[in-house]
Amino acid sequence: MIAERYTDYMYNLIDKVMKDIGPRESCSEKEKELGRLFAREIEPACDRVKTEVFTCSPTAFLGFFPYLVLMFIAGVVLYFFLPPVSLVLGIVGGAILFFEVVRYRELIDPVYPKREGENVVGSVKPRSEVRKRVIVSAHLDSAYEFKIWYWFKNFSAPLMGTGFLAVALLIGFSLARTIAEPVGLPQATAFKILGIVLIALSPVVILFAFWHTKDVVPGAMDNMAGTAVVAGLGKYLKDARDGVEFFPESTEVVLLGLSSEEAGLRGAKRYAARHLEECKALPTHAIFLDNVADERSFTVMRKEIFMSAKMDPYLVDLALKVAKENGFDINPGVVPVGASDASAFAQAGIPCVSMILMDSKRLAPNYHTRYDTIENVRPQSLTVALQTVIDMLRSIDA
Repeated sequence: MIAERYTDYMYNLIDKVMKDIGPRESCSEKEKELGRLFAREIEPACDRVKTEVFTCSPTAFLGFFPYLVLMFIAGVVLYFFLPPVSLVLGIVGGAILFFEVVRYRELIDPVYPKREGENVVGSVKPRSEVRKRVIVSAHLDSAYEFKIWYWFKNFSAPLMGTGFLAVALLIGFSLARTIAEPVGLPQATAFKILGIVLIALSPVVILFAFWHTKDVVPGAMDNMAGTAVVAGLGKYLKDARDGVEFFPESTEVVLLGLSSEEAGLRGAKRYAARHLEECKALPTHAIFLDNVADERSFTVMRKEIFMSAKMDPYLVDLALKVAKENGFDINPGVVPVGASDASAFAQAGIPCVSMILMDSKRLAPNYHTRYDTIENVRPQSLTVALQTVIDMLRSIDA
């Protein structure tokens, strides 16, 4: 495998970033420092490297959780005294939770501080006329530590489900009591029981006030490893341009390091909006790499459920095809919770696919926790990811 030539380079790049840069909060100076390093790494392969600055509110995406918890507790108390007010609090809190977290809309971002993020864009021209484009991308930032995932590990999933259920029940119970009281329906015992249920669920909801703090994880798997694979592709293209290996004949390759994925895909959204017309004018495909750590759990995503984003069927089938031709164990899957930068492109109408090399059937101990270190990244996963991308690019160019 030609990608094996670059395994040490990619792994050492991760190690360098872990030691010299460390955790990379969205829109932070550390994230920008990695962006500058990424630009230097891909520059020898590129005809042009540029940085695109944008603004967003990175703390809005999950930073409002403590306020939602306060709204829920206030709603439970007011359920017993002023059910209409409790209903309003439940609806407002539920709407923020749904649109901001589940649908990734920038609903409450205007009231949060603005910061600047930087997307790094490297362009590699083909040997002849440009007839199509392939974007290969990973995000530069690392996540805030999700304390519930760190504390409760695989038990976190039922806790999250219970938290969402509690908000729905607050809305339903408050609505029932708001309707019942004015018409004089018998309600004393039944509604007291419903109130006790809400009180019983409150400790679970309170945990979400500690969903994340300002602690930022090292981000070796998520997503320095993906960034290293994109840099590895740049290293390969530099060598291939003057060698005998495959180099694109008519396909422009864009090496893209995106900011603020962990802040609600803000960097991907800004890039897709800024470049939508050119992506529509020239046949464009985008390949996203995220959570590269274990080639034994190689998954190509067909859909990301939260944003109802469907990956491009051609790219999904192509990834499955070339991976299997190389003897890689790969399976199709879906992202049941959360989303990747691919969702922002898919919603903009840009054909794309997301690939991960992580066990997605359970909550990996190093996912969004302090354990996301280089020790949990298998070097072979980098090789498998890079080889798959090279062969996908070769097929698209052909």
